[in-house]
This record gives sequence, C-alpha cells and structure tokens, in this order.
Amino acid sequence: MADHNIADEAISSSEVSRLRWHVFLSFRGEDTRYPFIDKLYTSLHNKGIRAFRDDDGLGRGDDILPTLLDAIEESAASIVVISQNYASSRSCLEELSKICECKRLILPVFYQVDPSDVRKQGGPFFGKHFREHEEKVIEKKIEEGKVKKWREAMKTAGGKAGYVFQDKDSNEAQAKLIQLLVKRVLEELDSTPLNVAPYTVGLDSRIEELMSRLDVRSNGVRVLGLHGAGGVGKTTLAKALYNKLVGSFQCLVFMKNDRENSEIDDDLVYLQNKLINHLSPNKPPVYEVDSGISAIKDVVYEKQVLVILDDIRNVRQLEVLIGRRDWFFEGSRIIITTRNRDALPEHLVNGFYEVRELSPTGALQLFSYHALRREKPTERFMNLSKQMVSLTGGLPLALEVFGSFLFERWRIEEWKDALHKLERIRPHNLQDVLKISYDGLDVQEQRIFLDIACLFIKMEMKREDILDALKGCGFRAEIAVTVLRARSLIKVFEDNSLWMHDQIRDMGRQIVLDESPVDPGTRSRLWDRDEIMTVLKDEKGTRCIEGIVLDFEGKPIVQDPSGERISRENLQRKPNFTSALTYAKEKYKKFLQDNAEKEREALLCTKPFESMVNLRLLQINNVRLEGKYKYLPAGLKWLQWKGCPLKALPSDFCPRELAVLDLSRSGIEKVWGSYTSKVAENLMVMNLSRCYNLAAIPDLSGNHALEKLILVGCKKLTKIHESLGNLSTLLHLNLRECSNLIEFPTDISGLKNLEILILSDCSKLKELPTNIGSMKSLKELLVDNTAIAKLPESIFRLTKLEKIDLNHCQLLRRLPNCIGKLSSLKELSLNDSAIEEIPDSVGSLSNLEILSLMWCGSLTAIPDSVGSLISLTQLLINGSAIKELPISIGSLSYLKRLSVGNCKDLSKLPDSIEGLASLVELQLDGTPITHLPDQVGALKMLRKLEMRNCKDLRFLPESVGSMLALTTLNFVGANISELPESIGMLENLIILRLNKCTQLCKLPSSIGNLKSLHHLWMEETAVTELPESFGMLSSLMILKMAKKPYIELSGNSMPNSTEFPTSFSNLCSLIELNACAWKLCGKIPNDFAKLSSLESLNLGYNNIFSLPSSLTGLFNLKKLLLPYCKELKSLPPLPSNLEEVNVANCTALESVSDLSNLERLQELNLANCEKVVDIRGLECLKSLTKLHMCGCKAFSSMVKSRLSKVCLRNIRTLSMPGSKIPDWFSREVVRFSERKNLKIKGVIICVVVSLDLQIQDDLRDQDPIIAGIEAILVKMNKPLYTIMLELKGVPKTHEDHLYLCRFPDHRPIVSKLKDGYEISIIEHDPPIIKGLKLKKYGIHLVYEDDDDYDGDEESLDESQLSISEKLSKFFSSL
Repeated sequence: MADHNIADEAISSSEVSRLRWHVFLSFRGEDTRYPFIDKLYTSLHNKGIRAFRDDDGLGRGDDILPTLLDAIEESAASIVVISQNYASSRSCLEELSKICECKRLILPVFYQVDPSDVRKQGGPFFGKHFREHEEKVIEKKIEEGKVKKWREAMKTAGGKAGYVFQDKDSNEAQAKLIQLLVKRVLEELDSTPLNVAPYTVGLDSRIEELMSRLDVRSNGVRVLGLHGAGGVGKTTLAKALYNKLVGSFQCLVFMKNDRENSEIDDDLVYLQNKLINHLSPNKPPVYEVDSGISAIKDVVYEKQVLVILDDIRNVRQLEVLIGRRDWFFEGSRIIITTRNRDALPEHLVNGFYEVRELSPTGALQLFSYHALRREKPTERFMNLSKQMVSLTGGLPLALEVFGSFLFERWRIEEWKDALHKLERIRPHNLQDVLKISYDGLDVQEQRIFLDIACLFIKMEMKREDILDALKGCGFRAEIAVTVLRARSLIKVFEDNSLWMHDQIRDMGRQIVLDESPVDPGTRSRLWDRDEIMTVLKDEKGTRCIEGIVLDFEGKPIVQDPSGERISRENLQRKPNFTSALTYAKEKYKKFLQDNAEKEREALLCTKPFESMVNLRLLQINNVRLEGKYKYLPAGLKWLQWKGCPLKALPSDFCPRELAVLDLSRSGIEKVWGSYTSKVAENLMVMNLSRCYNLAAIPDLSGNHALEKLILVGCKKLTKIHESLGNLSTLLHLNLRECSNLIEFPTDISGLKNLEILILSDCSKLKELPTNIGSMKSLKELLVDNTAIAKLPESIFRLTKLEKIDLNHCQLLRRLPNCIGKLSSLKELSLNDSAIEEIPDSVGSLSNLEILSLMWCGSLTAIPDSVGSLISLTQLLINGSAIKELPISIGSLSYLKRLSVGNCKDLSKLPDSIEGLASLVELQLDGTPITHLPDQVGALKMLRKLEMRNCKDLRFLPESVGSMLALTTLNFVGANISELPESIGMLENLIILRLNKCTQLCKLPSSIGNLKSLHHLWMEETAVTELPESFGMLSSLMILKMAKKPYIELSGNSMPNSTEFPTSFSNLCSLIELNACAWKLCGKIPNDFAKLSSLESLNLGYNNIFSLPSSLTGLFNLKKLLLPYCKELKSLPPLPSNLEEVNVANCTALESVSDLSNLERLQELNLANCEKVVDIRGLECLKSLTKLHMCGCKAFSSMVKSRLSKVCLRNIRTLSMPGSKIPDWFSREVVRFSERKNLKIKGVIICVVVSLDLQIQDDLRDQDPIIAGIEAILVKMNKPLYTIMLELKGVPKTHEDHLYLCRFPDHRPIVSKLKDGYEISIIEHDPPIIKGLKLKKYGIHLVYEDDDDYDGDEESLDESQLSISEKLSKFFSSL
C-alpha cells in the first residue's frame, strides 16, 4: 500500500546547490509535449529553475538512455505528468521507477487520468498497457521482475497528493496548473533539510537488529547503550530508531547532550530541565540536582516512555538523568549513545551495541553519493574513490565531509591532489580528514567556521541570529554559510537551528587551541568558563582574542515559598507575640538569603578587556560589570548581555562599530542614559525583548544601519519614538506582547524597506498608520489580538504583502474593498474576529493559498468570487455562521483542505464539490448536514473525511466507495443507521471511527474487504452482531467496541446475551480488544489463543463464566480486564507477562490460580470478590504496586500472611477490610525534621473509612475510586500542596476498610518537604462522595536506610526491622 499519510519529501537546499538540475520532467511526448510540457518548461526556465527535458527522445518509447537515468540522479525533484499513454512507454516507466528509487520530491500531475487508476494500474488505459507488458515478459522481451517494479512505482506516484488535470483544451486551466507547479518548485528550492543524514548506508540491517534487542512489545525496562568512535554514525542510528518507534510509546524524547563541562551541578541541572521539559512541558524548572531527580522520577514512573540520550559523556550524567531502571514504568525503553564505553554502567545498562565502521562496499557507496551524487563511482573515478575510502577508515562523518569537499571537482588532477593530502595524514585520523575540508575554505570562510565551532554552537543560536552577528562583523555571511553547508561542515534544520557534529566542532576548536596550547590569552576565541575567568582575573588578554562567550545562567537559590511573606500575613491576621517573633526570624533568614544571592552574582572588571583591541564578539550573560566601560574595545561588533543589571548603559560605553546589541531579559529602563537619547549609529540589530522596565525606546534618527528591532514583551512601552518612521534601513520590527502600547508613529513613510511588522498581542493598539501603504516592501503584517477596528485604505499599495494575520481582532468588522489589490498575498487569517462580510474583491487574490475564517460568529456568507482563487489550497471556515458554501467553490481544483466544522447553519454541501479534484482533507464536524451529495465520490484524492457529531446525518451515499484514496473515516457521534456496502472498496482505509453512533445497528457485510484497516472504534453503537466477513480483517490492530455497562442500581438487568464470535480468532494482528458490556455469555473458546499479538483484553461487564486454559499462550498480553463478570467462577493460569489484572466485582469468583509466575504484575484488583478465600503466589509479586482487596469478606488469614516484605516493598496503594492502623504510625499531624546525612525517601499514609450505603450516590456506584480524603502540606498554617488520596475500590458493605498509600521521594508531597513543614489528613469540604466517613488515619515518614535491607529479618529486634517487614508483620497479625 502506498504511504498516503507521509508528506512529500522536501528538497534539501544544500542538496539543490550540489545537483545539476532543479527538476526533471517525466512525460509521454505524444500526449503532453505540445503545448503543456513546452509551456511548463518555458515557465520554469523563466524563473531560473534548471529543468531537464528529454528533447531527443521525442519518438522514443521503449529504451531509456543512460543519460536520462543520470539526469534523474542529478535532479532535486521530479514533475511526473502521467497521461493516458504514459504506461505504454517502457522508458517512462523506467524513469518513474528511478525517480521513486531516488526518494526525492515527486510532484505528480494526473493528466486526464484518474489517480486511483494510476495506483491500481487499472481503468481503460493502464490495465491494458500493463497486460501488454506482462505478455512481453512471457515472450522474454522484458526482463522478469521489471513489471513488478513498474507497478510499485505507479502505485507510489498514484498515492501522492498531486495535481488532477482534466480540461486540456482550456488555456486558462493549463496556465493555472503551470503557475502552481512553478510556485511549488520555487518554494521547495528555498526549504531547509529536515534530517541530519539524508542519505544512509547499511542502516536498515542495524535497525532491524536493534529493534529485535529492544523488543518493544515485551515487558520490563530495557536500557540499550550504543557506543563507538566519534563520527561512526551513533546519532544517525539513534534518530532512525526514534523514527521507527514513533507510535509505540506514550511519550518520546530525543535529547542531545550539549553541555561540555558535564559534571558540574549547573550543567547537570540544565540537562535535567531539558529532559523534564521534553517529558512534561508544563512542569516548572528545577534548580538543584536532587529536585531534578525527583521531578524526572515523577514523570517516568507513571507512563511508558522512550528516552534517547545522545552523546552522554560520563556515568554522573546517567545517574542524574535516568538513575536506575526501577525509576521507569514497565515497558519503557532508554537508548544511550556515547563514545565512552565506561560511561555505560552494567547495573543500569542491560544491552550493549558497538556501532562499527561501514564495510568497504557501504563506505564506497556513501562516499560516492556525497562526492558524485551517484550510488557508485563512474569508471573514471572508481580507483581513486576506493583509495580514498580506504584511507578514511569507513567512518560515515569522514566520508560525508571529504566526499562533499570533492563535489563539483570534476578534474582528475583535483582528485589526485586530494588523495595525496589524505596519504600525508595519520592513518584513519578523523580530525585530520576533516581538516582537509577546512583547509579548502577561503580565509573569511575559515574565520566564520571557527566563530561557529567555538562560540555560536555553544549558544544554541538560530541561523538568522548567527547571520546577524557575522554580517555585523562585515562578513559575507550568507555565502559562507551556504559553502559550509555544501561541505557538510554545518547543517540547518527545519526549525532554523544550526547544527554541527561535535567531531567537526572539536576539529575547529583544536585549530584554535593549537594557536597557543599553553596561554589561552593569546588564542583567537575563548569558550571555556574557567579559562575565561583566569584570563580576566590575571589580565592576560591580548590583541589575539576575537571572541568570548560567557553565560552565567541565573537561578534562584530558594524555591521555597517565602517564610517572610507567610509570617507577615499571619502577623497581620493574628497579631501576638508568637507571630511577631516568627516574623522577625523569617525576616532575618530572608536577609541572609538575599546576601547569599548577591555573593553568587558573577562580577567582572572591565579593565582586563582594554588589551583585547580586536575583540569582535562578546557574550557576558547574567554578569555584573565593575569599572570604566571605556575599556570595552571600541571595535566590538556583537554584544550579548542578557540579564544586564543596569538601568541604562553608561556614558563611557561607546563601541563605535557595535552592530548587534542584545540586552534581552534585562533590567534596562532606558538604553542610553540622560547624556544622549540617540542609538549607536552603526547598530544593525537591537534586541530588547522582555525588558519589562523599558519605558521608551531611544531616538533612532542618528542611525543609518538598523535592520532589526525586537521589543517583544516590553510591557511598559506605551508609544514608539517617532524617529522609527524614518528608518529606511529597517527590515524587521517585532513588538509582540507590548500589551500597553497605544501609539504607533503616525508617519511611517520612511519604512520603505520594512519586510516584517509584528504587532501581535498589542491589545491596546487601536489603529494602524494611515500611510501604511508607504511600506512598499512589507511581506508580513501580524496584528492579531489587537484593538484595531479597520485597516487603512492605503493598504492596497502593499503589493509585496504575503501574509496578514488579523486573528482575534474583536473590533474589526469589515475589510476594505481594495484588499483585492494585494497581488502577492498568500495567507489571510481572520480567525475569531468580528468580521461580518468578505468583500467580492477577495477573488482577485490570485496568489492566495490559505484563507482562514474560523470562529467568525458574525460571518454569514462567503462571496461567489472565492471560486476565482486559483492558488487556494486551504479554506478553513470552522465555527463561522455561514449558511451555505458558494457553488463556485467547485472551481477550486487545487484546494487540498476544506474545513467547515461546527458551522451550525450549514446543512448541505453543493453538488459542485465534485470539482475539488485535489482535495485531501474534508472536515465537516458538528454541522447539521443531513447527507452527502453523490458527487462526493468524485473526490479521488481525498484521504481524510471527518463528520464527528453530525447529529442529522442518517446515511452515506454509495459513491463513498469511489474515494479509493481514503485512509481515515471519522463519524464519531453521528446518527447514521447504516454504512453502505461500497465501503468495502476502500482498500486504503486505515482508521474507521464510529464511536457513539447510537443508531448504527449493523456493519456492512463487505467490511471484511478492508485489508488495510488497522483501527476500528465502534464504542457505544447499536451493533449487536458482527458480519461473517469480520474475521477477514487481517490487518486490524485496535478494536474498541465497548458498550455502556448496565448499572444494577438503575433498575436495568443484563439484556439477552450472545456467544463469543468465532471469527475473532482470525484477527491475528489484533493488539487491543475492548468488548466491554457486549452481552457475551458462556465460555471463551480455546482458539482465542490464536490472537498471539494481543496486549490488552477488556471483557468486563459480560456474562462469561469460563476463560480458556489456552490463555497462557497469549505471551504478549499485558492487561486483562474482567470487572463485573458476575458469572465468572475461576481464573485459570494466566500468561506471565501480565501487568494488570482486574476482576473487581466478579461476585461469583471463588478461585484464583497461582499467580507466582506473574513477576511483572503491577496492579491486581479483586475489589468485592467476596467469595475468594486465598490468593496463592501473592507473596512472590515483587513488581506489584497496586493491590485492591476491599469488600473481600472471605479472605482468610492466609492471604494477609502472604503480604510479604517482597510484595510490600513496592506497594503504592493497598486496600482491604479492616479498622486497625500500625501503632508505630503517627495518629496526628506530622512535622518534618531534616535528619543529618539521611534523606527523606517516602511518606506512608493509612486511613480507615466507611461508607453508609443507605445514602444513595450515583457517583459512588460508578466511580471505582473513593474520592474525598486529602493529604495537605502546610507551612506556618498555610497550605502549600494538596493531593487527593487514591483510594481505589469501592466496598459494597458498611464495614470499615483500610487503605494504604505510599508516596516515594519523587512525589511532590515528599520532594517538597522542608524543615518545619507539616502533613495532615482532612476530608474534602464539601464532600465528594455521599456517606463517606474518615474514621482514623496514620502517617509515617520513611528515611534513607529505613527500607532497603534485603536479608532475612527473623532474628532482628522490632526496632531494627525494615518498614516493609514491619508492615508484613502488621498485616499478618490482623
């Protein structure tokens, strides 16, 4: 099946620069050469796009010339025009096969053909042509296997979201299509690469082996260490594993270690925060290593995660990031890459894999790709290539960099010269190989490379910020960065971040270290904090120094809520001697803390900078400078001083050549003091973001170079200095979140070169300048969430404007009629605005691609002129008040996404919708649409159809079966009563959602034909029987068909039951089955064990009385859920990998088989199994964390004696009948006191509660948890943290029940504990559960060494017993 869900491949811009052709044109000449291909080729050529067109092959139909295959390999993208006779040509099919093999961007044009015919090689043309090819295979005129290869290529091309073209006689339609194709190619040529390694060799076999080792479907926590030499491909391998495992985990993290001095606490905390932010973005940052450990454990303990830690340097990093395997939830996987095998301790890592160099064949292939853009070298270069590969040692990084160095060097003499250089270096020395590429740069490119390697990479700067700094130094930055990318020395990712392999970085840094191995003061660049501080302290700086980066990341000392503030509030509320004394103590404590914080401030003297006369680049973040600022070099070009403590820059600070000034997140009130109000005249970039005290920007009239001004979040700014309007050099102005900005300069006639104006979230800004039309270069205008009521009439002059964002403009009711003059506009967004109508002139926006009108509650109509938007690809109208779509919408033949969900007045779609030939996604959620028109079947490219909560939808047309590209159908909450039989024709359907379709009574018999169906959700439908063909769904992985359980108290009885469907045993790919409350009765058949892939089985609320003995054969089963199976009498032997077993409220259950083999069982729920007497094997369940036995009245003393130390060690929640609490628990509020050298490891809370069942409460009867008992953390009578105790299992009796909750040290109620804090237990007010009564409670604090003894404790005194042993003895005594 074609991969319909994956976006088309992007062109890497670094790759484009190396390839001979931008785009290859594949077509059948007799069908399309005149005039379509000729016009397309001419349009591409006129835009500077290098297009390859085979003019010589006009009459060719059979043989493909080698030059054509070379041209495909040397093209960044391909436009494939598939016409009626395309497949009759073997050469066209060979071209297509080669194009697909290259895995670059493919833009298919379906020229008077149906895309589904292309995919299936069917219809009146392709079926005939392929039959003829297959006959020639029999006649030996075509090689065996070729036709299969061609079919796969056609299937791939037909599965892509391309361009459907039917009207060949319309010149206008042809011109429109050509315009779109040219625009798409131009956009792709400007794109940046997404992956670190666009071309890999030998990866698949390694991935297959590692996937086997990780075995994600097995239980346990696996930690895999990938170790090997630098540059051998560990990161590439880890990223490929990550991509392979997406979808298998609740949470995935790929984290690069970007801290070099990785054993100091500051860097370890930084790494912890980075990991925490990946795992749980809403968690607050931590400031201490111990707090970081607790926060990480708190996240990973409760959910299955995949964590990849790239480039770990030492064991200490692993200790603070992943600690021990028992931190993690069952089934989690951790992958570590490192050069240092000793960084992988065997007590933590339970799998090792050495990443080795490539084989000679693989190395030659990778080198050839980067040097020649071919899979193997030509004969001319073969011998030289083999020699070079041998000398590089098979390291992928060396092969990539050295191959890239040779690219575009076509003379044999140049290759021989490169070979001689390789021969002179140390054998297989990576750094020397990389340095050859560095030596090939010109002087300025070398300086830029060293700036990036030594300084900017450390700072994680974005590409554009690095370019600003380099331009400020007078360098040809754009050209140099392009060269470095072409040489594979740097990479730029999709998010615009710049990346350099650490081996390349180290090579650059070694060059600088070699400048002066002993004296850092005579090197050109300094990045090591200790060396920088030594140079400054000893005043050893020299004129050699060009760049320094020094960042003291600010961090508060105390996270603790201020005792001074709490005690002051207590004193004000209850003034007495005690509260006054407490306040005095806390005030003094705060005084000491403030002094300690001041002492931690980084303080530097300015005098040592005086000798650094060539210093260009200086970062001194969160530093306080002392001394005269005149000592800072006058030639300084770039200064980043985040967290600057000054209120204004001093008068003696006068670097005349300063080009970039970054004072973001500083205390600055005024950039320059009273001595001048003008900005430095050569300043190109000024960043004052988050300077919350900045009240005004300086006079900019003296500046003649400013290109970028960033004032994000300057909340005290109320107006902008009028001189801004005269800055003819300004390109970028960002005033986002200046929430008190009222005035923008009225005269902005000088901003003729401004390209980006951002006023988003300036919520008090009411109008834009009337002469905004003077900004003739403006490309982006973002004024979302402002108070503007209208756009100036002069806006029509902005002929270069590409994007307007007017979202959330609640006072904007109309757009000016002249909006249609914005000939370059690509995106117009008016979401959640007060817009009442769209002017007809909008139809003149011939380049508009996105029109977004979501949640425009006053917009009732879309103008007919929208049908003229020839470039429109997305029309989003969700939640608006429109009553109908215009008939002209059918003219939008290149529209890919139409979204009209929650348009409450839209009751039908126009028949003209059949014209949306390129539509990929149609979203109609929550509309009152009663039916889909038959013409919907014409949407051959549609992949996703969503109609959630369409309550008036009763049926679907048979034509739905014609939408063969569909992968997703979503009808959740719709009132359809049946599905058409034609649905079985949807061969590519992967996801079908029918939840809450309460009128749906049956599934069509054709459903078994859905061979690609992976996910079927049909919960809470009226379906009572499954068709016989259901067992044919061989790809089905997720089946959720649960119904609402019948609650006894509601007066309902279980309806008539049905036997378990025999067809289920054929669903061999099934991973999850939920058939809760499906009226199943009798026994589960033995062949159920055929479902060998099953991981989760929920048969709760059914009348089954027997489980098969073959259940043990379900080796992958992790969850077995059987609650309220009230006729089930026994549990047979269970599969050993189970993690959760729930038989709560199985009131007939009498016996449970021996559970001792369930070593991975974490949760066992036997609530209200009142006939169960014993649980054999309970004492062996060392992984058990949750045990629920409330309402188990028949439990013998034997069960309680089975609660062994081993079982109780990991228990987090436990419930059972009982009214006693261990006498060594505290029965009142517990006050925490820190113990010397002993950390707090946990808190155990026991509560005894009862329920008055005579008081009716529906919530209590439906919810499996007793809610309403809380633990509170208190400081000085002020609650700081509250947690609801998880009392799982609601007893069906009035008797007292004991609940135990154990909180480990990563839970906030433990990790937040500080000296003097108190823990108390209370009932929630008002009560959540009626009839709940807290009888008593007890609290016990667990310290280090209290519960870690594993030996026999029979001979020990009670005072020496571990906590778990004491708990075991307590339960045995009950």
